[in-house]
Amino acid sequence: MIRTLTWVGLWWGCAGFAIADPQPAPFSATDAQQRSEQLLSPQKELRKKACEELSAWAEKEPDQAKALFLQWMQESKEPEIRERCLQLLKPIAALEYGLFGEGYMGISMGSALMVQLPGDDKPCYGMSINSVSKGSPAEKFAIQPEDVIVSVNDFKWRDSESILDLNQGLSAKIRAIGAGRKANFGIWRKGKFSTIEVLLTRRPSNIEQMPMQILPNGGIKVDDKELQKMVDEEKNSGAYFAEWLERQLQAQPPK
Repeated sequence: MIRTLTWVGLWWGCAGFAIADPQPAPFSATDAQQRSEQLLSPQKELRKKACEELSAWAEKEPDQAKALFLQWMQESKEPEIRERCLQLLKPIAALEYGLFGEGYMGISMGSALMVQLPGDDKPCYGMSINSVSKGSPAEKFAIQPEDVIVSVNDFKWRDSESILDLNQGLSAKIRAIGAGRKANFGIWRKGKFSTIEVLLTRRPSNIEQMPMQILPNGGIKVDDKELQKMVDEEKNSGAYFAEWLERQLQAQPPK
């Protein structure tokens, strides 16, 4: 083990050094393998400590921990090890909530409006934005109320019916792009056009059942606190974890 020597002064022409306490080595995959063996220890405190250390490591190195926990879960012959791995994987699954599923932007839409963009030979239709949910992708990437979305990845709508269409309209486009993916939104704001890239997150599964608030402009929006509560419950639910786990197992290369 290497110890650090720290200069502390001179005394009668001789250099003086103090021996500093050695820094602990970073927790590694090898350490994790050793802790996995301790998960079967007959000593309760040792099993608890191993779980805590593996959990702390997973917070710092989630990708590396995920791969190892999935491997143990599939290869271990010990039911207790497999069950412990499932519990250790759940916080990692919650962290990845916004990486797959239908795309979600976090806006409440208003009316379809006709817009004549500079350089475009004919008008297009866009959707006005009534409100932007707190903490949503729209807020993070500076989408604002009263903006008008006129295109998604250069796709434009030429009539009001098409932008509201269940299969080809704005909402359908956002869902189809998917969570964890970026999209370029054409924004018409106060007579000027710009493009804003937004990283979409996952659309909450029961958002249509959320109670709505009536806005002063006559529009509606979901309650931000209730929405966050729903997201927290969903990302920690058994149904979401089962969906996440199935995706992880399907994504693994065949042996």
